[in-house]
This record gives sequence, structure tokens and C-alpha cells, in this order.
Amino acid sequence: MTNTAFMKLLLFLTLLSPAFAGAESFLVENGESRAEIIIAESPARSTRLAAADLQTYVEKISGAKLPIKTKPSADVPVQIYVGESPHAAKLGVTSEGLEHGAYRIVSGENWLALIGDDSNFEPGHPFARNNGDKPRAQAEWEKIIGAPYGMPSRNLYKNRLRLPGETGKPDGAVTDKKETLEIWGLDERGSFNAVCGYLRKLGARWYLPGELGEVMPEMKSIPLPQIDETVTPDFPLRQFNFRFSTAGFHTSMWAMRLGTRNDESLHIAHGMSGMTNNEKVFAEHPEWFALYGGKRDFKPGSSKIQLCYSNEGLFKETLIYVRALLDNYHFKCVSLMPPDGYTAICQCEKCRGKDSPDRHERGKLSNHIWDFTNRVAKEIAKTHPEAKVLNGGYGVYTLPPENIKKLEPNVLVCIVGGRRPINKAGYKGEGEVAPEALRAAWSKKTDNPIIFFENYPFTGRGWYLPSFAPKALTETVNATKGISMGEDIWLTAGRDFDTAGIGFNHFMVYFTARMYWGGKEADGDAMFREYCRLFYGPAETEMHAFFTYCEENWKAMEKDKALADAALTLFANAQAKADSDSAYGKRHRSN
Repeated sequence: MTNTAFMKLLLFLTLLSPAFAGAESFLVENGESRAEIIIAESPARSTRLAAADLQTYVEKISGAKLPIKTKPSADVPVQIYVGESPHAAKLGVTSEGLEHGAYRIVSGENWLALIGDDSNFEPGHPFARNNGDKPRAQAEWEKIIGAPYGMPSRNLYKNRLRLPGETGKPDGAVTDKKETLEIWGLDERGSFNAVCGYLRKLGARWYLPGELGEVMPEMKSIPLPQIDETVTPDFPLRQFNFRFSTAGFHTSMWAMRLGTRNDESLHIAHGMSGMTNNEKVFAEHPEWFALYGGKRDFKPGSSKIQLCYSNEGLFKETLIYVRALLDNYHFKCVSLMPPDGYTAICQCEKCRGKDSPDRHERGKLSNHIWDFTNRVAKEIAKTHPEAKVLNGGYGVYTLPPENIKKLEPNVLVCIVGGRRPINKAGYKGEGEVAPEALRAAWSKKTDNPIIFFENYPFTGRGWYLPSFAPKALTETVNATKGISMGEDIWLTAGRDFDTAGIGFNHFMVYFTARMYWGGKEADGDAMFREYCRLFYGPAETEMHAFFTYCEENWKAMEKDKALADAALTLFANAQAKADSDSAYGKRHRSN
């Protein structure tokens, strides 16, 4: 079946569904607009983005451009209310109760509402507005805290994307020549999610950044659905490190359309490094730094400068630092995670005997590190009862501590690799360090939902084979639903993400992000088969075989050339099925 034929079949089945059955009104009829998009007079910026995307994709699908207005017109049959507005409120439609990107799609006799929380992100101060502004912001922060500790979120400014000033404006609105719409990757995007959810119901898919990754249905008429649906994501945190100003327009828009959500209020990775990795701090307090081979550990410019967690002065100043962050920024939790590369305990007398050399390699410093975390948490709860402190189960402190029966109620646990289907060596981990064993063990130590942190194996890092693991990805994400508050995923995402190796690099992001929605029984296999069918068309069967083979033989291919050659043969078979000048052929070339 061709892609066009499939989309027509999908449309036919959609029109038979309860949401569209018996429709008498149309948003678009025979290629002509029968509706208008209504937004508030002063909408949130993500509301404007949602309205613009709805307008863009309805036109791509049907050829009809829906006008954007702030008041219903008497001569337009149907209104589409995007985001909160007085007009939507009169219909009883608001964003109340819709958190973390949840959305509602609801219709009436002559209207459709696409709504969610669209709150604008407001950065806490001080923060750097650009790279050159960092010294000014750091100096302001040092004045506030009274010490040369690192300013949090030093690259916060990179989370912005500047769009044309007319984006999502009502028809006829005046736009200055230099005007832009500045979107933050940290804005709430409930109504944008609602727009994308509605477009997906029509058959829209976004598999890659940019137009090559789009699969759109062709519909001359779009009926007004009969629907009242609230959609809630499975995790509040759905975080990929796409910094919008670095990733650029196409990648940023793609990430938003997949339903991701970053949260600046959660301070996650290597928080102790942010506090202490500073030559001024070392000069004032060398005793805070780990002693190795008779010397205190400090290497200017290194991110792997370790600390002495037995030092009482470090403990007391950590309390001051955490409280200052909570008082001056919008943090709901503060990271106490040690600097990266922590492999050995400080060799001073105070630390002697606090390691656990008889434990597994990934637990030999768990007692030591998590005791520090727990002590800080207990004190922070006295002054900031609603706040949390966070540490990561990582490296030599991955396993839960044996000297703490239950963590303090305000401790959040972030397991690094606790959901990982594969790592760079192809192993999930065995025994007590297997992801499922880690999840079970940590769940006994805390009543709080767990966060998962992953590094995804992208080709840009040089030492990875391309990884295609739809089965493992979907199964492992489903396995964490109900115990997790979400994930923070780091990946190689530069300015060329939408062009360099995108045939490889989109794959894991797409399947992970879309599995964050749909509940514990979300059908990853159906999503995978649909992807092969819609995205690769005539090469559907061959690409399904290629991806399945790669997942089953991924680890072994690195050392067995015959297996790698077999994978390349399967891919060549798929390429032969697609016209090189078609969208399908271009998608093959992107691999």
C-alpha cells in the first residue's frame, strides 16, 4: 500500500470514529476555510506558537489557511479556541488541573477548544543573558551568597529560540521590523501539545526535524469532531538536552512536537561541582578537596575535581549554598551529586574506613556519599520543608547505601542508567546493577518517585555504533511508569543535529519521547510498525527487517564483521525499494 493510500485509509477510519461520526460542521470543506483560530488578546508566547502551528499544518493538510483572531466573527461558522481566553472560559473551557503539558481537546456544536497550561517561563536572577554577561551575573551571585561559589544554570540563556515577530499574531496585527517572538524551551506548552495531539489524530507525524521528517495526510475537508478528551503525560519530566539556541529552529520545533518537557526547577547533574569547581574556592578552602597521593585534588579547568565529604566545613557551607539556591531561584530541588569522574574516596584520616571495598564496584562509595546527602537533606527540611535535595545513583555510588534504611523524605534519587536498555558495551548490567534490580532496590529506600538519567549513544560521540532499539526502548519506558517522575537524557545535539547523521540520531529520541505518553500499556510495536510504513513507504518491510536485525545483533556487530555486513545488506535491500528522488529515498540517504 502506498503512503498516500494509507493516509486516505487512515482518514476514512478516522471519519468513522466516534469523535468524527455524524459531523455536520467543518473546519475546512472542499479546500475552503470554514473556521477561525481564536486566541486571547494578550496570549502567552507558547499559545501564539500553538496557533501558528495549527494554522501552518491545517494549510499543509488541506490547502486552506485559517485566520487567527482575538474575537469570534459572526460570519464564520466554527471557532477553534487555542489556549485560555475569555471566550473559551465562557464555554467552561480552562486549563485548570492540566499540569506538566497535559491538555484537553473538547468540542461543541460550532466550536473546538485546544487547551493546556501555557505559563511563560521567567528566569530567576541573577542569570547571564549571553556568554559575555557571565562575569556580571557571577559577580552578582557572589554578592548575594557572600562566597565565590558557582552560579547555577550558567548557560540558561541558551534555552531561548527567537522566531519572527509575526508568529501567531492575529490577522492584521502590526509587527515592527526588529520584533521577534522569544520562546523559552522551559515555557509550559499545554495548548501546543493539544494542537499536536489534534493534528496527530488527523494523521500528522513528525519523525525528523524539518520537512523531510513530516508525514502529512491530504484532506480537502476536515470535519469538526465530537470530542471531549483530556490527555495526561506519563511523566512530568520529559527532558532532552536540546538547548534551543544551539539546536536551532527545526530541531527545537521537532522536540516540542514530540511532547518533551524540560524543567529548570529540578537541579539534577553534578551539583557539588557547580558549587566548588572554582579556583577561588580552592584557594580559600583547600581542606574541602579530596586528598590523593598526599596532595589536595584541584586541576584548573577540569570538571572532575573531587571533594572530602567528611569535612564538616564543607557540610556547613553546602547547607548555606543549597538554601541560597532555594531562596533566590525557582528550584524545587537542589543537586548534591558529586563531580563527574568520582572513583576513589579521599585519602585523609577523616575519610579512612568510610568506603565499602567488599561491595560491588558500583557500590563501594554508596554509604559514604549517600550519608552526606541524607545529612544535608535533614537540615534543609528544617528551613525549607517543601524543597528536595537530589543525588544520583552513579558510578561508585550507584547502589543504594547499606547504612541507611530509609532516606530522608525530602531526598530525590536519580538513577543513572536505571532505565538504560543498552550501554556502550551492549550490556544492560547483571545482578544487582541491572536496571530492573536498581529500580527495585532504590524504591525500597525512598517513597518519592525516581528520576532516570541517560546518555544516549549517538554517532556524534565517535565510539558508538548506530543504535536502533525500538523494542527495548518502548519496553523499558513502560517498565518505569508508576515509579518514575521522568527522565533527563543527554545526547549529542549541536547546530547540525537536523542534518548530520539525523537518520541515526532521530530514532532513539522519537521512540523515547512518544513513549512518554499513552499509559503503561502504550503499544511500542504498533508505533514502530507505523513508523516503518509511513516513513519508508515501499521499503517498509525491508526497513522493519533492518531495524529488528540491528537491535538483535547490536552488541555483536562491533566485533563481528560478518554480522555488520549482513546489516548493511539489509539496508541496501531497503534502499533499492525506494526511488532515490522521492522523500523515501532521501530519508534513506539521511541514514
